[in-house]
Amino acid sequence: MSEYFYSSMKDCGIKSTHLYKPPVITRADPQKHLHYCQNRATLLEAMSGGGRHGFDAPFVPAACHYRWYSTTEVCMILDRFDAIVFIGDDMLQHIYAAFNILLRENMALGSLKQWEMSEEERVNCRCDNQITRPECSKYAVLDSEEVRKNDHGSGHPSPYHCNRTPNYMLSITPSPSSEELRTTLTATLAKDPDSYKPVPVIHSLGLSTSLSWPAATASMDEWLAVADSSSRNVPFLWLGPNAAGHLKPPGKIMSQGNNALWHYTIEMTKEARSREIDALGLYNLTLQAGSWDGSNYAQRVLLVEAMMSESDHQLAIPT
Repeated sequence: MSEYFYSSMKDCGIKSTHLYKPPVITRADPQKHLHYCQNRATLLEAMSGGGRHGFDAPFVPAACHYRWYSTTEVCMILDRFDAIVFIGDDMLQHIYAAFNILLRENMALGSLKQWEMSEEERVNCRCDNQITRPECSKYAVLDSEEVRKNDHGSGHPSPYHCNRTPNYMLSITPSPSSEELRTTLTATLAKDPDSYKPVPVIHSLGLSTSLSWPAATASMDEWLAVADSSSRNVPFLWLGPNAAGHLKPPGKIMSQGNNALWHYTIEMTKEARSREIDALGLYNLTLQAGSWDGSNYAQRVLLVEAMMSESDHQLAIPT
């Protein structure tokens, strides 16, 4: 990590120990390699399970561990793909924001289009504010091409550590999505139809549909159909919803409380697997985490969710 990244972590009050607790491994352990998950199925099961030993304590996966990769290692993972596409609602957009923070090594403003912001806005939108304040999140980066084209001349440059694999966010609500959004993915898949590199899709839909099971499955089918119409390898990863935080408004407890969220997680995992889509549950990860509004989470959680997604990508294809 760059010196600036460490500095911005300190400025934002985040330590590495807040994000990740590695397994305890001794040199004498003859099976030390087995502390880390050996394949994608056990990795997803471990990350979907597990929990926190205390409120806002670091998340500990079940059975085996995922890895916390350096930015250089994340770049090496991304090099295995022609593009990465995020398709979902606000929760996934927040995870995409954390993905940008990691790749730009900028904890303070790494999810934002700094070149469009005034100096006062840059000061007011630092750290968690870039996620939690609407006046800041309106500057959210939604496409890596925006950073590539504009960031170098902003006066406050925050380039990607690597910028060889395009990535972008398609913000959707209930299916069907607009023709424009479907065309965007189709165009990405058509750029190099003979390429052997996959184009992973991270897909999620939840509170924006009031946890509608039919809306979620219709969205799965819609985007699978777009992918299947190409000749490309397009592995999907479905992300389940976050748990409800303690600040969830009382009027939403019945429809968006943890009972509803847990049942939605279980059923949508089944639906995803029935379509040969891998699924990562985020319910356990967020169950004892601090939420700023009862539904959404800030950097401490989002960075972990983004790294979990990259851990899945590392094992998505045999090396």
